[in-house]
Amino acid sequence: MTSPQKPVGIEETGELGVHYLKRFWARLLAKRNGVFTESTEQDWRFDNLLLNGLGLPLEETIQYVGQQAPSFSEFEHWILAKHHGQLDPLQVDRLNSLFSDQPYPAAVVQSLQDLEREPNVLSAEDLTFWAENGYVIIRGAIPREQARETELAVWEALGMDPHEPASWYQKPIGKGIMMDFYHHPTLQANRQSKRIHKAFAQLWQTTDLWRTTDRTSFNPPETAALPFQGPHLHWDMSLEPPFRFGTQGLLYLCDTPAEQGAFCCVPGFHRTLETWLASLPPGTDPRRVNLEAQAVPIAAEAGDFVIWHHFLPHGSSPNRGTYPRIVQYLNMHPVEFKENTAWR
Repeated sequence: MTSPQKPVGIEETGELGVHYLKRFWARLLAKRNGVFTESTEQDWRFDNLLLNGLGLPLEETIQYVGQQAPSFSEFEHWILAKHHGQLDPLQVDRLNSLFSDQPYPAAVVQSLQDLEREPNVLSAEDLTFWAENGYVIIRGAIPREQARETELAVWEALGMDPHEPASWYQKPIGKGIMMDFYHHPTLQANRQSKRIHKAFAQLWQTTDLWRTTDRTSFNPPETAALPFQGPHLHWDMSLEPPFRFGTQGLLYLCDTPAEQGAFCCVPGFHRTLETWLASLPPGTDPRRVNLEAQAVPIAAEAGDFVIWHHFLPHGSSPNRGTYPRIVQYLNMHPVEFKENTAWR
């Protein structure tokens, strides 16, 4: 058995000046090389903060380190390239303050206060609907033209033509309908939407949120040769107690009526999840229980954003329309957000 490796200190930095980054790189590299490194709950929390703060998708980052085994300098240059050569200094300051357990500097505090002063996006009626149903639609979360620009970027990345349906089926999208398409400038612009941030802030009751860098998705109309690939109804959280509040979200990049593979969920399930789990016969796998009959498709227009409570069973739906469903996933969560790492 390989002996434990002495961990790199949180404060050790390279040319980017980001605390914890070298420790994160060293742990990934050690795991790749079969070396045991002790991981703490703080490491798990800092991993998520680091990735979100630097706009790095987890799977893409792990694959890069696993396949390339980069030096730390090469790793930093790879990160810099994802940001077109310039990190956001406010994000670096936020991260370093948290990693060193120090208060935010004045510029970070000011930016959060500016966000706090943004007008509310969710009305009292929206919040009542959220409490009852566990999801809410933000109409016009981004301008329609911006959604169209992002949609065109997706078509370009796929090398497909929106006017030639045959091109939609000529090659795989990625993992099913999920694309590994993260770093285009219009995707980043959408993540910085103040309206989306404010809606999440109202639900989390804090503006100090960290946005994820998630996939985009392309779900073309199903055919005999390519039936619906899913994902069917599922949870992206552990079903092992304790259960903690959490959110998820997606941005519609084109008009999406219900039959066009719209996002679907089981409304109100966030209020009954725990009692439903307790009611299942012993030995039942809750993930294999068919809840499709209770699922509702959520139609919306280009530029609309859907936030749902992560207790809701949710998924895509078969596209029986004439145009693909194209969306960008985006979530936000606060510094102290915790997930249950014991998976059920």
